[in-house]
Amino acid sequence: MLRPLLSVAALELRTRVRDGTALVVALIVPIALATLFGLALGGDDPPLRATIGFVDLDRGEFSASVRREVMSNEQLKGTLTLRDLPSRQEAQRSLDAGDIGSAIVFPQGFTKSVGAGSGGQVAVLTSAESPLAGVVANAIVDRISSVVDARTLAVRASLAYGVPGDRVKELVERNGAAGPGLSLADDPMEGGKIDLSVYYGSGMAALFAFFVVGASFRSLLTERRQGTLDRMRAGPIPQWTPIAGKALVGFGLGVVSVVATWVSSSLIFGTSWGDPVAVFALLVAHVLAAAAITMLVASRAKTDAQADGVTMVVSFVMAFFGGSLVPLYNLPGFLQKVALLTPNGWTSTGLIRLAGSGGGLTTVIVPIGVLCAIALVAGGLAAAGFRKGLLG
Repeated sequence: MLRPLLSVAALELRTRVRDGTALVVALIVPIALATLFGLALGGDDPPLRATIGFVDLDRGEFSASVRREVMSNEQLKGTLTLRDLPSRQEAQRSLDAGDIGSAIVFPQGFTKSVGAGSGGQVAVLTSAESPLAGVVANAIVDRISSVVDARTLAVRASLAYGVPGDRVKELVERNGAAGPGLSLADDPMEGGKIDLSVYYGSGMAALFAFFVVGASFRSLLTERRQGTLDRMRAGPIPQWTPIAGKALVGFGLGVVSVVATWVSSSLIFGTSWGDPVAVFALLVAHVLAAAAITMLVASRAKTDAQADGVTMVVSFVMAFFGGSLVPLYNLPGFLQKVALLTPNGWTSTGLIRLAGSGGGLTTVIVPIGVLCAIALVAGGLAAAGFRKGLLG
């Protein structure tokens, strides 16, 4: 059973290589377009923005001064928006709804506790959907923690050892605790910056994955029209062998295409798409979903020309709404939600997380899982369609 499958796959691969479609559609065009877009629009980081909820249950001077410092911080101007919220519960609801990316919660009595030398703890609420906002919120709270620790140390020294007031003041200032002093040592936005060449490189890889795998399934309809498929099925091979062999070649060429686009983009522009293992796993999952969707199109199409037309429409619609042609952050809010109805949207979301947060495979477990689910559903429907059509 394996030999007939490999024979069909080898024949399909030779045909694709001989007529040039594999070389052009899988390698030349996506790499060329990714490079052109990167040269024309890449280089500058996109205008990243983060919305952080601010819950002030303390109502004291410390939390108020923190708010003033954050709003006037030069590193955060133009990128950070603070949204005042009345309670932690309301902050969690806003976080779940996607209205904010993270939240900072000052507990009641925080200022008084710090002033008494008892310290205090500020809570941070984050969401996996907005890693950038979480990075910023944690950077702010880390700085608050260092200020609180310095103040606590100074107050305790004064109370325990009778340190003179001027010495306490000197100690406080030396440790950066004379005020909130939220001058962030590192740029909290650094982890979230993504070069536009990454957006367009990954977008071209995601888009052309549909065309690459679609060409193999389209050839099934061509061979049915020419009678080749009937002759293959007349031989002593299982009925599913022609479809499986072409699917194997389409999937393999799709993986080669997205990996080649990824590698060329990284080498040409010197940018990173993130952890290599995680990027590869995400791209393979995307190709799997693209293969299942194009197989579904082929199973319902009557002619190879119809399959070509529908595949092109589906590919570009998913590319546009999924952030392959237009970066997701440029889309209106409701379209960003629509993007998650497409495999491209989940692939773009996953790659943004990897490139922006520096995370590993666990960062994109959800996108990979969704892409595999899409592949499973579309593949099942396609198999039912082929059973009634080509295999009927």
